[in-house]
Amino acid sequence: MTRNRVKPLRARANHLKALLLLCAVLAAASLAACGGSSDNSSTENSGSATEEATVNDAPGNGGVDVGTGEPIPITDVASLKIAYVAPALSTGSSQRERDGVVKTAEEHGISVKVFDPQFDPARQFSLYQNVVESGEYDALLTVPLDGAQSCEILSKTAPSQGMVVSVLNLPICGTEFASAKGDGLWTPGTLDTVGVAASVEGLGDWAKTCAKETGGGEAILINGAAGTANFKVMSEVFNETDMDIVGNYATLYDTAEALEKTSAALTAHPDLKVVASQAPVLTQGVMQALKNAGKTPGKDVKVCSFNGGTQELIDWVKAGEVAVDSYANNEWIGMAGVQSIIDAVEGKQIPRVIVPGDNGKIEKSGLKEWPPNYTKESADQFTPTGA
Repeated sequence: MTRNRVKPLRARANHLKALLLLCAVLAAASLAACGGSSDNSSTENSGSATEEATVNDAPGNGGVDVGTGEPIPITDVASLKIAYVAPALSTGSSQRERDGVVKTAEEHGISVKVFDPQFDPARQFSLYQNVVESGEYDALLTVPLDGAQSCEILSKTAPSQGMVVSVLNLPICGTEFASAKGDGLWTPGTLDTVGVAASVEGLGDWAKTCAKETGGGEAILINGAAGTANFKVMSEVFNETDMDIVGNYATLYDTAEALEKTSAALTAHPDLKVVASQAPVLTQGVMQALKNAGKTPGKDVKVCSFNGGTQELIDWVKAGEVAVDSYANNEWIGMAGVQSIIDAVEGKQIPRVIVPGDNGKIEKSGLKEWPPNYTKESADQFTPTGA
């Protein structure tokens, strides 16, 4: 708890130093003005959530800009301590994201501790409280299960305690719903938002491709956890297609659960033509359910899978068993999240909304379609993301 007291004091001390420095600079500027020179540069958009202010203004050694006007006084990469709060480490995607976080941190000699809320929003919120109140960490990377519940602690409490927050995959404070797009996915008070596959743009592009590749008809959604942003957005974007959605099933990303719910849907809807699954672990259950029912995936019932890119998914797409998959490399998301914190601490400019490129390369959202969808014709262009 000692560090919690020290950080605000350090922030106030740095603030006083900054004020003294500003006074000196203004005095010098006044003298220069008498000689007829002037500086017309402007930073009026710094820290706002407007489209023009999506790049960290890199205050250099003054700390990390999180858009509040009060830089967080962290300037030493070597001493960083990071907490990574996953959604649930039971899934391959979360495991790969954790691996990306740990890998990049270790490459820079940074300490990381991993926490697993096991898909329980209440448990995750309790972990946030413990991490923020402990005073042990300088930065927090997380995939928030409940964007509304997480809003204040991640965007207000954490930065007030001197902690930099990078939000991965599922944004917060209302930006997680279907109305938020592009740069609007960033929340001031946090450093950035990284790799939002399940945005209205990412999931929306995939839903449209699914409708096109399958020809539509009666369809069910094997969705994520009820109440989460990705569940709501997936529901919204498929309702915007001309597909006839006859079932929308929430899951906790469990293969057996996906198998059970797909099997029940096949019985309830004998004319079912399409199953759209939100994650590879769910698609595994879908495929097994179809085979158990004597259905041929890709012929009797067509399948669309999201957030994949695994070797298994690529093979299914190449074989025509899955009509479309999206390639979101979660290891790269974790890598980009850690790298963005490092860059910000070093005073470099970074986008507020980040698309993870090859090996975690930081790219600004909107520069390319992300995550990219691939079909049988384009599957050879993608390298498998892992198990």
